[in-house]
Amino acid sequence: MAANNSVDHVRPIRTKRYFDYVSADLIEDICSDAAESMDSETDSSLAVHIGSFFKKFGFTDIIFFKKPGQRDSDFDGVYRSLMKSDGPVRCHNCVEIEAGSENELYSLIRKERPNADFIAVRSSDEKIIRAAAESFETDLIIPVSYAEKRSQNSGSTLHVSAGQINHIAAKIARDKKTAFAFDLYPFLQTKGYRRSKLFSDCMEMIPILRKYGVPVLPVSGAVSYYEARGPYECEAFGTLLGLSKEEAVRGVSDVPAEIFERRKKQKSGQIISSGVEMISNERQD
Repeated sequence: MAANNSVDHVRPIRTKRYFDYVSADLIEDICSDAAESMDSETDSSLAVHIGSFFKKFGFTDIIFFKKPGQRDSDFDGVYRSLMKSDGPVRCHNCVEIEAGSENELYSLIRKERPNADFIAVRSSDEKIIRAAAESFETDLIIPVSYAEKRSQNSGSTLHVSAGQINHIAAKIARDKKTAFAFDLYPFLQTKGYRRSKLFSDCMEMIPILRKYGVPVLPVSGAVSYYEARGPYECEAFGTLLGLSKEEAVRGVSDVPAEIFERRKKQKSGQIISSGVEMISNERQD
């Protein structure tokens, strides 16, 4: 009995990882707010401040997304510091692709994949969603697109469109190990009938994804710190869409962790192609 206790004592404790998916623009928002209270505003000190910001929410990992060709900002140095940081919150770079055609989509994926930890495709177009699912290089599909619209009467509003997922696309996503993600941001920016319609459209997708075992990530998609939410709020958002408690928890923890680890193996050459992986002969106790 004592020997078993000794073994249990030295066994490493694995802590659960919690992920969120946010815009890289959020870095500028947090840094601008922090500038008023910080004595030192170096890239590294701002990176530490951002890490502390997300740690308070309870996250261990943050996926920062940028658009392809997004222009440099005054805080790109902070972004690079975050990607290199070994702090309590690990940061990952993601490229979020929106394409008007399948050919454009594949071209952008090929261009951005080598330097990205995650590749996400955002589209409400059924053809683009299926094309994204068919690509082994796609990690996340976000079937809700939005664009800011300006009018003289109402000022700036968000035009939101939710796509449709057919059974073929869901089956392909399962086979390619591609996950779907739903972000809270467009729900926070709409109200009334438009928000109800968005909920209804998204909720219709969940049973199809569940039928084929496609994992779903409920994330904040925050653009400013006003939209930032913790992992439990993201889980609650997932259950509102129709996920079970277990599915929502996996969506903010295990699923993104598995995607990241699989991409690490792919970059190191351990995964040669879809379904083909080099197995080490070393014995692990």
